Amino acid sequence: MDVPICLPYLKKDDLYLTEKPYNTDFAVGHIPGADESNHRFDYQNLLITDAQSSRRNFNLDRHGFCFLQGTTSVTPNTADDDEYIKEVYFPEIERILHKALPGYERIDYLDHLVRIRDESFPKKPGSITAAAQPAALPHSDFSRHGGFLAMEQFFPGQKKYFENRDFDLINVWRVLRGPNNDWPLAVCDYESIDMKEDTIECDVIHEQSVGENTLLFKNPKHKWYYLSRQGIDDLIVFRNMSSKDQRPAAFHAAFDTNMETPYPRHSLELRVVAFRPGGEPYEVDATVPE
Repeated sequence: MDVPICLPYLKKDDLYLTEKPYNTDFAVGHIPGADESNHRFDYQNLLITDAQSSRRNFNLDRHGFCFLQGTTSVTPNTADDDEYIKEVYFPEIERILHKALPGYERIDYLDHLVRIRDESFPKKPGSITAAAQPAALPHSDFSRHGGFLAMEQFFPGQKKYFENRDFDLINVWRVLRGPNNDWPLAVCDYESIDMKEDTIECDVIHEQSVGENTLLFKNPKHKWYYLSRQGIDDLIVFRNMSSKDQRPAAFHAAFDTNMETPYPRHSLELRVVAFRPGGEPYEVDATVPE
């Protein structure tokens, strides 16, 4: 089921010649003159291709993403239990990744996020919701610089653990109720992106820190894919950044299929750091800050 949609890219605006793109994840209304974001949008009509019949054709090291299948014990209820995710679900995903991606010698947990689309989304932007909402702006979670900033946040005081290592930051994305056609995740083929002309770094401002991701300008050459009727055992695995040479990464975005669905999208994304062989061994303190 290929789907025609209108995707909201970041606009290639003269504003960004003098001002870096940014967005905040907290309310700034109490700060005089402050805006939550300076994003300006450029909408493009395009066709997102259903990858259900061609899912085996995609490779993490060529396209920036791949589609795997893996049965785990996670449920909508256990996904809300942080300790369960770290102690039970992550080891299950770790085994799946090691089998499918044998080039990694070690995989460690970073964080996870549950999203449940609220009926107010996207009709009432900025509405307070009980859970995180779909992210419709094409992006990669971390720029290269942002990846190192994130590692310092995830593993404070343990820079020796990663500073000279060859690692990738990877996302494992799934739905918790399926089959799902409600605001599914689309991933863009890395081979269709001109990284010099199509991308720009963006500050992600938190209350206590600043991170950096990468946003995408529109280009009609981009090729987008998704899984129709995604099931609970269907995993979308994609790379966000690499510490060494630039490896294929997947820009991604949620989109509206305009299909009638029995329930809103309920999804779980798990982010991990995956190390390639080499570098000095270092035993990390697995205590990760909330």
